[in-house]
Amino acid sequence: MITKVMSNELITHVLSLAAGRKAKVLFVGDSSLSYDVIIRIPNYKGNEEGKFIVKVKEDAEKVNKEVIIDLIVLSRVSNSTPIIVGVNYGDEEMTDGVAYKIHGIYAVSIRTFKRILDNEGVKFVKDKGIVRASVRGQLLRRLREDRGMSLGDLAKILGVTRRTVYEYERESMEASERTARMLVNIFSEDVLNDVDLRPRDEEVVNEVREREEMVDEDVKELLSSFRLYSLMRAHTKIAAHSPSESYLVEDKRRVSNEVISVARVLGVGLALIESDKHDVEFLESRN
Repeated sequence: MITKVMSNELITHVLSLAAGRKAKVLFVGDSSLSYDVIIRIPNYKGNEEGKFIVKVKEDAEKVNKEVIIDLIVLSRVSNSTPIIVGVNYGDEEMTDGVAYKIHGIYAVSIRTFKRILDNEGVKFVKDKGIVRASVRGQLLRRLREDRGMSLGDLAKILGVTRRTVYEYERESMEASERTARMLVNIFSEDVLNDVDLRPRDEEVVNEVREREEMVDEDVKELLSSFRLYSLMRAHTKIAAHSPSESYLVEDKRRVSNEVISVARVLGVGLALIESDKHDVEFLESRN
């Protein structure tokens, strides 16, 4: 019961943050599905909108891989960012400003999620128990030289070798959390790259391929110009996309208002199948 209350509080926080940004928001209300909230923010980066598919879980580490593959598939089809919002990661409380890597996507605290919605970068990643950051090498070199510091000078302050600073400036080595925070204190947060929160498909490439193989052959024949993926815990069982078009796929006789709402907020169309007639009706996204 405590976990359920905590998850409900987190969802309330997520909805409140989205509402303050004039976003289109869909609250799903079914915790058995792979997503709890879908958010679409206009003018997120200039004229570019931001779309987020959010799973809320008190212990983010407990989100299973089946759910994560669904999130990756939906993000690929809709050009969205999948993200898990939680309180803990295993036995530890999640640190604000750190993105926790899990099977190719990221989990964050509610405060970090607020930063993301505000289009403020997340600088640190925790992966396999280690926190690291990516350094903007050219900027580091310029800032160092502007202060008249040699590689050796900066290395001595950081407690690392000259070679390590050189590799930071070449962007061939990530910095430890300790070193990265020292760089921020010496220069500014700008010296670190923002974490790219888009999913890393290569970590689950076999699982994503399996989702393609699971699609029924009759559906593949009807939608032969698309890449098709099976969904396990979503409002529809199949998603389809090509370089120019994306659809959620549903039986025309069973299409629901929920499916229509999900497609609308994700900004994708609906492909409605009539198997007995061997026919597909395409409904484009209504923004």
